[in-house]
Amino acid sequence: MNDDLLTELACPNCTHPIELKAGEQQIVCPACHGRFLLQGHVCPTCAQYHKQESGFCHVCGTAMLRTCERCGTSNWAGAEYCQACGAALDIFQLLNLHHKQATMSRLDEQMRNAQFFKEKEREDSERRMATLMENERERLRQVHERKEAQIKQDRQLMATAVIVLSIFVVIVAAFAVL
Repeated sequence: MNDDLLTELACPNCTHPIELKAGEQQIVCPACHGRFLLQGHVCPTCAQYHKQESGFCHVCGTAMLRTCERCGTSNWAGAEYCQACGAALDIFQLLNLHHKQATMSRLDEQMRNAQFFKEKEREDSERRMATLMENERERLRQVHERKEAQIKQDRQLMATAVIVLSIFVVIVAAFAVL
Protein backbone atom coordinates (compact mmCIF):
# COMPACT_ATOMS: atom_id res chain seq x y z
CA MET A 1 0.00 0.00 0.00
CA ASN A 2 1.34 3.45 -0.91
CA ASP A 3 1.85 5.65 2.17
CA ASP A 4 1.39 8.88 0.22
CA LEU A 5 -2.03 8.26 -1.33
CA LEU A 6 -4.81 6.52 0.63
CA THR A 7 -8.57 6.57 0.40
CA GLU A 8 -9.06 4.76 3.69
CA LEU A 9 -6.99 4.02 6.75
CA ALA A 10 -7.27 1.84 9.84
CA CYS A 11 -8.49 3.18 13.19
CA PRO A 12 -5.52 3.31 15.63
CA ASN A 13 -7.83 2.02 18.44
CA CYS A 14 -9.72 -0.90 16.84
CA THR A 15 -8.07 -1.21 13.36
CA HIS A 16 -11.48 -0.87 11.68
CA PRO A 17 -11.12 0.68 8.19
CA ILE A 18 -12.13 4.33 8.00
CA GLU A 19 -12.98 5.87 4.66
CA LEU A 20 -11.45 9.31 4.26
CA LYS A 21 -13.49 12.25 3.04
CA ALA A 22 -12.23 15.58 1.77
CA GLY A 23 -12.46 18.39 4.28
CA GLU A 24 -12.15 16.29 7.42
CA GLN A 25 -9.07 16.82 9.57
CA GLN A 26 -10.64 15.20 12.66
CA ILE A 27 -11.56 11.57 11.96
CA VAL A 28 -14.24 9.55 13.82
CA CYS A 29 -14.14 5.76 13.66
CA PRO A 30 -17.59 4.37 12.77
CA ALA A 31 -16.90 1.17 14.78
CA CYS A 32 -15.49 2.38 18.13
CA HIS A 33 -16.38 6.10 17.77
CA GLY A 34 -12.80 7.00 18.63
CA ARG A 35 -11.66 10.44 17.50
CA PHE A 36 -8.23 11.35 16.23
CA LEU A 37 -6.60 14.01 14.06
CA LEU A 38 -5.46 13.18 10.59
CA GLN A 39 -1.69 13.73 10.28
CA GLY A 40 -1.65 14.37 6.53
CA HIS A 41 -4.15 16.08 4.28
CA VAL A 42 -7.06 14.89 2.16
CA CYS A 43 -7.40 16.56 -1.23
CA PRO A 44 -10.58 18.68 -1.28
CA THR A 45 -11.22 17.72 -4.92
CA CYS A 46 -10.45 14.00 -5.32
CA ALA A 47 -10.37 12.93 -1.60
CA GLN A 48 -6.91 11.33 -1.83
CA TYR A 49 -5.00 11.16 1.46
CA HIS A 50 -1.50 12.66 1.41
CA LYS A 51 0.59 11.64 4.41
CA GLN A 52 3.31 14.20 3.61
CA GLU A 53 2.36 17.86 3.39
CA SER A 54 2.32 18.88 -0.24
CA GLY A 55 1.46 22.07 -2.08
CA PHE A 56 -0.54 20.22 -4.73
CA CYS A 57 -2.41 16.92 -4.92
CA HIS A 58 -0.28 14.22 -6.55
CA VAL A 59 -3.37 12.77 -8.24
CA CYS A 60 -5.44 15.68 -9.59
CA GLY A 61 -3.13 18.70 -9.13
CA THR A 62 -5.50 20.66 -6.85
CA ALA A 63 -3.82 23.17 -4.51
CA MET A 64 -3.54 21.60 -1.05
CA LEU A 65 -2.50 24.75 0.81
CA ARG A 66 -3.82 28.27 1.04
CA THR A 67 -2.49 31.26 2.91
CA CYS A 68 -4.31 33.02 5.74
CA GLU A 69 -4.82 36.64 4.71
CA ARG A 70 -4.51 37.82 8.32
CA CYS A 71 -1.25 36.17 9.47
CA GLY A 72 0.20 34.64 6.30
CA THR A 73 0.26 31.06 7.64
CA SER A 74 -0.11 28.20 5.16
CA ASN A 75 -3.19 26.13 5.92
CA TRP A 76 -4.73 23.06 4.37
CA ALA A 77 -6.99 24.05 1.47
CA GLY A 78 -10.07 22.54 3.14
CA ALA A 79 -9.54 24.13 6.57
CA GLU A 80 -12.21 26.57 7.75
CA TYR A 81 -9.99 28.35 10.31
CA CYS A 82 -6.33 29.32 10.35
CA GLN A 83 -4.25 26.94 12.46
CA ALA A 84 -2.08 29.83 13.74
CA CYS A 85 -4.43 32.75 14.43
CA GLY A 86 -7.87 31.09 14.26
CA ALA A 87 -9.17 33.50 11.65
CA ALA A 88 -11.95 32.18 9.45
CA LEU A 89 -10.58 31.25 6.05
CA ASP A 90 -12.80 32.65 3.35
CA ILE A 91 -14.75 29.92 1.54
CA PHE A 92 -15.06 32.30 -1.40
CA GLN A 93 -11.28 32.27 -1.71
CA LEU A 94 -11.43 28.45 -2.01
CA LEU A 95 -14.28 28.68 -4.55
CA ASN A 96 -12.31 31.26 -6.51
CA LEU A 97 -9.29 28.92 -6.51
CA HIS A 98 -11.49 26.09 -7.79
CA HIS A 99 -12.93 28.45 -10.44
CA LYS A 100 -9.39 29.41 -11.52
CA GLN A 101 -8.46 25.74 -11.79
CA ALA A 102 -11.62 25.03 -13.80
CA THR A 103 -10.79 28.00 -16.03
CA MET A 104 -7.23 26.73 -16.49
CA SER A 105 -8.54 23.26 -17.35
CA ARG A 106 -10.95 24.80 -19.85
CA LEU A 107 -8.16 26.91 -21.36
CA ASP A 108 -5.88 23.86 -21.57
CA GLU A 109 -8.66 21.95 -23.34
CA GLN A 110 -9.19 24.87 -25.73
CA MET A 111 -5.45 24.97 -26.46
CA ARG A 112 -5.46 21.23 -27.24
CA ASN A 113 -8.52 21.71 -29.45
CA ALA A 114 -6.89 24.69 -31.17
CA GLN A 115 -3.77 22.61 -31.91
CA PHE A 116 -5.95 19.78 -33.25
CA PHE A 117 -7.95 22.11 -35.49
CA LYS A 118 -4.81 23.93 -36.62
CA GLU A 119 -3.23 20.62 -37.68
CA LYS A 120 -6.47 19.51 -39.37
CA GLU A 121 -6.73 22.82 -41.23
CA ARG A 122 -3.08 22.50 -42.34
CA GLU A 123 -3.75 18.99 -43.67
CA ASP A 124 -6.95 20.15 -45.40
CA SER A 125 -5.09 23.12 -46.88
CA GLU A 126 -2.33 20.87 -48.22
CA ARG A 127 -4.94 18.52 -49.70
CA ARG A 128 -6.77 21.45 -51.36
CA MET A 129 -3.46 22.81 -52.70
CA ALA A 130 -2.54 19.39 -54.13
CA THR A 131 -5.96 19.20 -55.83
CA LEU A 132 -5.52 22.72 -57.26
CA MET A 133 -2.03 21.89 -58.51
CA GLU A 134 -3.30 18.70 -60.18
CA ASN A 135 -6.14 20.66 -61.80
CA GLU A 136 -3.64 23.26 -63.04
CA ARG A 137 -1.35 20.56 -64.49
CA GLU A 138 -4.36 19.03 -66.28
CA ARG A 139 -5.40 22.46 -67.60
CA LEU A 140 -1.86 23.14 -68.88
CA ARG A 141 -1.75 19.68 -70.53
CA GLN A 142 -5.05 20.40 -72.29
CA VAL A 143 -3.81 23.84 -73.42
CA HIS A 144 -0.62 22.21 -74.78
CA GLU A 145 -2.67 19.55 -76.63
CA ARG A 146 -4.94 22.23 -78.17
CA LYS A 147 -1.88 24.27 -79.16
CA GLU A 148 -0.26 21.22 -80.79
CA ALA A 149 -3.54 20.43 -82.59
CA GLN A 150 -3.75 24.06 -83.79
CA ILE A 151 -0.15 23.97 -85.04
CA LYS A 152 -0.88 20.70 -86.91
CA GLN A 153 -4.04 22.20 -88.40
CA ASP A 154 -2.11 25.35 -89.40
CA ARG A 155 0.59 23.22 -91.13
CA GLN A 156 -2.07 21.27 -93.03
CA LEU A 157 -3.76 24.51 -94.05
CA MET A 158 -0.41 25.98 -95.10
CA ALA A 159 0.42 22.85 -97.13
CA THR A 160 -3.00 23.02 -98.79
CA ALA A 161 -2.48 26.72 -99.53
CA VAL A 162 0.97 26.02 -101.05
CA ILE A 163 -0.47 23.24 -103.24
CA VAL A 164 -3.39 25.42 -104.38
CA LEU A 165 -1.01 28.34 -105.04
CA SER A 166 1.35 26.04 -106.98
CA ILE A 167 -1.53 24.77 -109.10
CA PHE A 168 -2.68 28.36 -109.69
CA VAL A 169 0.84 29.42 -110.73
CA VAL A 170 1.08 26.43 -113.09
CA ILE A 171 -2.33 27.27 -114.62
CA VAL A 172 -1.42 30.97 -115.02
CA ALA A 173 1.93 30.00 -116.57
CA ALA A 174 0.16 27.60 -118.97
CA PHE A 175 -2.24 30.35 -120.08
CA ALA A 176 0.63 32.77 -120.44
CA VAL A 177 2.50 30.41 -122.71
CA LEU A 178 -0.53 29.79 -124.93
